[in-house]
Amino acid sequence: MWEKCKTLSQHPAAKALAKFCGDPVQLYSVFLIMTAMYYYHESFSWLYTVIALGLSFVLMRFYDFVAKRRLLGPLCYVIFLALGLYATGMITNLGKQSYPISFMVWFLTPQSVVDFSIHYTLAIYLLMVGFLTSTVYYFAKVRYRMVMQLIIMLIPLSLYAKEGIHMPALLVFLLLASFFLLMVYCRQLKPNAEVRQITNLSAGVSIAFYVAAFSVIAAIIPKPQFEADREFIDNAMSYMSWSDVLMNAISMFTESTNNNVSVSNNTRTIYYVQASEPLRLRTQTYSYYLADDSWNVIYDYDRPDQEYHDGLTYQPRALTQAILDAAAADADFAGKYDLTDLSGTVLPPQDLQTVTFVSTWYNIPGVPSPTRSVRMTAQAPGSPNVPLSSVRVSGSRTMHMSLRREVPTVYYYSDNFARYQNESAVLSRLSNDTYEELLNDAADVLRSAGQEEQCLTITNALQEFTAAEQELAACDAQDYHSEVIDELAAKLTEGKSSDFEKALAIERYFTNEGYVYDLSFRKADGDNIDDFLTTSHTGVCYEYATAMTLLCRSAGLPTRFVQGYNMGEQYNTSYRTDLGDIQLNYLIKMRDAHAFPEVYIAGYGWCSFEPTVAATEEVGDTAQNMIVMRWGYVLLLLMLIAIGIWAALPYLRERRFRKALPHKTSAQAASEMFVRMRQTIQLPDSATVWELSDSSAPFFTRRELFSTMDALLYNPTEQNLMTAQQLADSYIEWQARHKAYEKEQKKLRKEQKKAHVNV
Repeated sequence: MWEKCKTLSQHPAAKALAKFCGDPVQLYSVFLIMTAMYYYHESFSWLYTVIALGLSFVLMRFYDFVAKRRLLGPLCYVIFLALGLYATGMITNLGKQSYPISFMVWFLTPQSVVDFSIHYTLAIYLLMVGFLTSTVYYFAKVRYRMVMQLIIMLIPLSLYAKEGIHMPALLVFLLLASFFLLMVYCRQLKPNAEVRQITNLSAGVSIAFYVAAFSVIAAIIPKPQFEADREFIDNAMSYMSWSDVLMNAISMFTESTNNNVSVSNNTRTIYYVQASEPLRLRTQTYSYYLADDSWNVIYDYDRPDQEYHDGLTYQPRALTQAILDAAAADADFAGKYDLTDLSGTVLPPQDLQTVTFVSTWYNIPGVPSPTRSVRMTAQAPGSPNVPLSSVRVSGSRTMHMSLRREVPTVYYYSDNFARYQNESAVLSRLSNDTYEELLNDAADVLRSAGQEEQCLTITNALQEFTAAEQELAACDAQDYHSEVIDELAAKLTEGKSSDFEKALAIERYFTNEGYVYDLSFRKADGDNIDDFLTTSHTGVCYEYATAMTLLCRSAGLPTRFVQGYNMGEQYNTSYRTDLGDIQLNYLIKMRDAHAFPEVYIAGYGWCSFEPTVAATEEVGDTAQNMIVMRWGYVLLLLMLIAIGIWAALPYLRERRFRKALPHKTSAQAASEMFVRMRQTIQLPDSATVWELSDSSAPFFTRRELFSTMDALLYNPTEQNLMTAQQLADSYIEWQARHKAYEKEQKKLRKEQKKAHVNV
C-alpha cells in the first residue's frame, strides 16, 4: 500500500493538484481568508474559500515574478495594488447606493448588528485576498519571519475578539494546522550527519500524526475555568469606543435594535458608581416588536425630546398611601375596592435614593437612570453641585448630557419597595380594569377630606396612567401578535386579578419552567420570540425581556422594552472632586449591557422586572468547550482508526501476499519471495540470494530453497523445480523460524543485560 501511495503521488493528476493547492504558503493564506470570511458571511464561506484557492494560486505565481525582478517586479506590484484599490473603491461606491451607512462604518461595526451587504462583503473579500496573500508570501519566501506570520493570524482572530464571540473549533484546527505546516516548510532543513532528510510522503505522514496528536491533546484535556482581566487590552484597542460611535451612526438610519443586544463579553469599565443597592439602569426604550425579531423606535415616547425638570415622577409609596387613606376616610370606597381590611395601614417610609456616576470616557452619550428617577444634579469641574440645565430626558426617563466630565447624581425611588410585604398586599388588590375609576373616586374622597397634597398625587398618577394606557393602545395597534403569546399569557394569568400578581407570575415563569441563559446560543434565521417560547427555551436577556414585554401586553398591562445596564459588580474606590472625595462602590462594564421590561402596576406606577434566568455557570464558555472537546474526540477516534490501520497494514499485506503466492508461476513466486525475505532481514537491494542464505543460516538451513530461488531468478523457464505452492510453504516456514529466532535473540539480550547489571 505504501508503494501504491508513492505511485499515486507521482500520478500527473496528483502532481497537478499538489501544484495547484499544495503550497503551504498558499494554504495558510487561504485558511486565513476563510476564517475572516466566515465572520462576514458564514453561509457562503465555502464558496469564498474555493475561489480563494484559485486566486491565491495566480497571486503566488505573480509574487514569484515580482520577487525575481528587481525593478519591473515592484513596479508591477504597485500597479496591481492600485488596480485592486480602484476596484474595491468602485464596489464600495455601488454599495453606498443601496446601503444606508458608509463602508468604514459597516466594516468597523460588529457584524451581528448590521445587515448583510453583498457589495461591502465583496470589497472586504478582495482586500483580504490581496493583503493576506501578499504579507504571508513576503514573510515566508522573501523574509522568513514566523513571528510576523503569527501576528498576521491575529488579524482574522481580532474580528471574533471584537464581539467576544467564539470561532468555530474546526476553523481553529485548520488555521493552527496550516500555520504548523508553514513552519515546517520554511525551516528548509538540509541533511547532514545528524539530520536525515525523509521523503515527502513520509514527512506528510509524520507531520499529520504530530498535528493530530497536538490537536487532540489541546481539545480534550480539560481547561481551567477562569475569567481573564481584559480591561487593559480593551482600553488600549478601544474596540467598544468605536462600537459606541458606530452604533450611534447606525441608529440614525435604523432606530431599531436586533436580537444580539447585551451579549458582549467586553470587560471595559464605562462607569464607576456610588449607590446603596444593585440597580437595573435604563438608557433607551423601544416601542414596537416586529416579526423579524427586532424592536423599533417609532413611538415619540422613545425619543429624548423633552427638557429635564424636577418633579418628573411622584413617590410610589405616597400614591399607595393616598389610596389607603381614602379607604380609611370613606368606608364605601374601601368596600367597593376590597380595601376594608387594609384601611388605616401605614406603609413603611420610602426614602429618596441617589446614584452617582463617574464616567471613564470624557464624551459620555448619556447617563443611565433607574426607572423611578425624580431629578438629577451634577458637579462639573470647578463648579458646585447644581441642577443640570442642559440635560434632556425622554418620557422614558432616559437622561442625556452634553457637558463633559460631569459627576452626575440621579435621585430615584427604589423598585424594591413594590415587593415589601405591606406594599405588595395593597398592590395585589388593584387592577387597571378598575384603576381609573378608583383614582377618580379616591381624588373625590381626599378632596372632601381636605387632603390636597394627597389629592395632587392621585391626579399625577391619573395622568401617568392615562398616558400608559394610550401607549398600550398604540402598541396593540401596530405590535406583533401571535396565538403562542396570547395563549401563554392567558394561561399564566388565569385566576389572577391584580396587575402585580400577573406581572410576578409572568416574571417567575421562565425560572420555574427551566429556561436556559446561554451567551453562545445563536438563533436560526427567521426565528423570533415564538420559537423562544415554544422550541429553544434558550437565549440571553433580549429574549427574556422581549417575551415578558409581549406577554404582559397580551395580559393588558402597559409594558416597555428597555435597554440599559445591570449594575451589580462591587468595586471600592474613591474619586476626588472640588467638593471632596466621592467613595464609589460599583462598576458598570460593557458586558453589563442588559435588557429588561418595565410594567405599569396599578397603585404603584412604572416598575422594572427581571425575567432573565441567571446563569449558574459560564454556559457559553462551557458550550464552546464541549464543542471543542467533541471535535477533539472525533479527531482522536479518526487518529486511533488511522493508527490501527497503519499497525495492521504489515499483517494484512503479509496475509494477502501468502494467499496470492501459490497462484503465481514458480519464477514469479521466487522473485517476490526474494524481495520480501530481503526486506524482512533488512538486506540492501544489491544483496544476492546466497547473501540472503548466509544471513538466514542461524535459523534456516535448507539450502535447496535458495538454490531453487537462484535458479528461477536467472532462468525463469527452468522446469522440474519446486512448484509455487512448495515455494509458498517454504516461505511460510522461513518466516516462522525467523520470528522465533528474533524472539530468542531478544530474550537472550535481556538476560545478558540483566546479568551485566547484577555484576
